[in-house]
Amino acid sequence: MSYLSNILEQPQVLRSVTATYKESPVWAQIAQAWAARPSCRLVLTGLGASFNALYPARYYLHQQGIAALHLDTGELIHYLPELLQLPQPLILVVVSQSGESVEVKRLLEQITVLSPELKPWIASVTNEVGNALAQHSDLALYTQAGVEVGVATKTYTSTLAVLHWLARALIGAPQPQDYLDVLYAAQQCEDLLQNWESLLKPSFEAVQQANSFALVARGPSIASACNGALGLQEAVRKPAAGFVGSQFRHGPMEMLSPQLATLLFTLPGRTLALSQGMAKDIGDRSGCLVTIGSKVPDLNCAHIALPTMNEWVSPMVDVVVVQLLVAQLAEAAGIVPGQFRWAGKVIAQE
Repeated sequence: MSYLSNILEQPQVLRSVTATYKESPVWAQIAQAWAARPSCRLVLTGLGASFNALYPARYYLHQQGIAALHLDTGELIHYLPELLQLPQPLILVVVSQSGESVEVKRLLEQITVLSPELKPWIASVTNEVGNALAQHSDLALYTQAGVEVGVATKTYTSTLAVLHWLARALIGAPQPQDYLDVLYAAQQCEDLLQNWESLLKPSFEAVQQANSFALVARGPSIASACNGALGLQEAVRKPAAGFVGSQFRHGPMEMLSPQLATLLFTLPGRTLALSQGMAKDIGDRSGCLVTIGSKVPDLNCAHIALPTMNEWVSPMVDVVVVQLLVAQLAEAAGIVPGQFRWAGKVIAQE
């Protein structure tokens, strides 16, 4: 098993997790928990890839009128534990691939000592059955992606799918189209992976000499920008950061140079025109640029075309492009993706 083989498994993993949760009764449980707690607060928390995967759900819930706090678990346990002690009811959505990371265990310790009336209702998203987080959850959801090598790939995209349905369950129930959208994303991943080396060749050649990376997106694809940057940090061991498009204009554009590779997500949606305008500005400033999604008219840069799809599931596809670039860049650098030097798959030390 290898990092690349994990990437190639993603279409089947998305289909499998859809088969598991399509019209599942578990969605009624979280809808009932929400309905039974008037004026309930909602906190979404995770770390690393698990934190990044929460972006689309958070955006969708806010659009539907549900204010959801999106918090790093380490900051929640040390700087915001008071959120757990307020008398107002709390639903806590905790995402952790292993369910065993040190911050998650600290969070469970804090919750265990709370009085019964203050304990939050917990929904968890993890990969394997029987982990500590799942055992302490009122609703345990599993991505069932199987064993993964190092850097999160298939566990990440399957987590996106589960959170996609969970967010819809909070406002009632997932609809048939919600499952079809994920299956369509799985098909687009499969199509992308069939010819990926030739598709990515111009982009790889454009960025292979870069010494740092900026990944820029808006809306749901912010998840892909942030998690793509994490993959570059972990597997290629080069400086990389994910940026919201608007924030990139407010200072970070000063970094533009041929040595900084900018990966810009240009997915169809309400901010497509803004992303395309930014692409032209980066091109005008001689930046090293790759666009991912819709091609920008009259712009000569490396481009990876993706089909039009529901923007809420597009992060399940556009992140695969970055995963593949990571695989190529790591190989070119003589690095085996997923062989951690200083960290590990499960973090046991704060």
